[in-house]
Amino acid sequence: MKAITNTKLIMEDGIIFDGVLLFDNGIILAADSADKVTIPTDCDVIDAGGKYTAPGLIDIHCHGAGEYWFYQNPQACSEHFISHGVTTLLPTFYMNMSLEEMIEGAEVIRKESKSGVCRIMDGLYMEGPYMRNGGSFRNDFKWSHGIKTEEYEVLVDKLGGLPRIWAIDPALTGIEKFMAYVHEKTPQAIFALGHSGATAEQCRKIAKYGVKVQTHHGDSGKAPGLAQGTIGAGCDEYTLYNPDMYAELIVDETGIHVVPDRVKLVVKTKGVERMILITDSTITIEGYTNNEELGIAYGSDLNYDDEGRLAGSRLTLDNACRNLMKHTGYGLCHAIRMATANPAKLLGIDDKVGTLE
Repeated sequence: MKAITNTKLIMEDGIIFDGVLLFDNGIILAADSADKVTIPTDCDVIDAGGKYTAPGLIDIHCHGAGEYWFYQNPQACSEHFISHGVTTLLPTFYMNMSLEEMIEGAEVIRKESKSGVCRIMDGLYMEGPYMRNGGSFRNDFKWSHGIKTEEYEVLVDKLGGLPRIWAIDPALTGIEKFMAYVHEKTPQAIFALGHSGATAEQCRKIAKYGVKVQTHHGDSGKAPGLAQGTIGAGCDEYTLYNPDMYAELIVDETGIHVVPDRVKLVVKTKGVERMILITDSTITIEGYTNNEELGIAYGSDLNYDDEGRLAGSRLTLDNACRNLMKHTGYGLCHAIRMATANPAKLLGIDDKVGTLE
């Protein structure tokens, strides 16, 4: 048994100063103020020196790190994120993977997640295959031919219950049949509003299949206006006004993915309880084409594809929490909640992870 003493415990809705956390074999037994926790005499005591103790961070949208996609080297990727406080994550597959690559990659994740540091992998986030043909790595897209029943049935059947979240485009022809098949085979699966130019009406139409979150808010595509000079309502707007929707947010240091004023708007509109910080971490390509003349801004914690398009990030969640506080003025407890309790509740695993409680 071990005890962390002389620490500030970050709880879901507050901070316990002069806290003590008691745990054994990976299970938290007590988390409270020092005067309320009895420390056994044979306990291994760790003096935190006044530092904070937080729940393990949860990254639900994470493609890889450095030179590796998760399915290529789950060990190296897992070690990287563990070193930044992540204890649960969803390796994320993208539309640049073929049907065969997704099936083979899923087997790698399934096998490796059973032992060692790779145990932090807790399922898959499928960013695709059925989203709008835009975004990064578009020259490598393998799913531009539309939705085919014979393909998605094989994919869903082979992956089974491993995918926790499927990101989709509500505007694609045939998307409802795909969602219905996923829902039939894995009722617990969650759908996300992915890269799309869908209208809010199209989002409402498919909500019944279990759409609960929006993939990286602000980067999912804009709905067209009805006439010149008008603004349409799409995935972003649908997510903002729907109280049941969670919004993922990539908060980088210089506010390139989402500008600070937009970050403030989203957090204020959704509330602390419906925000989820993600990294959207991808592989790092150093030799990309410089496309500043196209209005592409560059940030040290972001990634770009070989044509200079914004392609996720090289963020870690600890830095995302800092950036959220920097851009909005929200406190440490709020930022940590967006990277722990909220994603745990979305995934339905909040009975075992996400809070010190």
